[in-house]
Amino acid sequence: MRISAKAEYACLAMLELAANYAEPQPLRVKAIADAHQIPQRFLLQILLQLKAAGLVASIRGAAGG
Repeated sequence: MRISAKAEYACLAMLELAANYAEPQPLRVKAIADAHQIPQRFLLQILLQLKAAGLVASIRGAAGG
């Protein structure tokens, strides 16, 4: 079975978010992208789709993620 890069990156991002769930600070997109060598702009598009599906939440601002 083949999965797309988009689906693989979405799974990696969700796993990274789950692993850092107990942390008090939000996890930044750059941190996820750097940890898994995912293009940051592509990851941002994926996370926006996950947010629209209600799977992730985001915080705006300087301390956001």
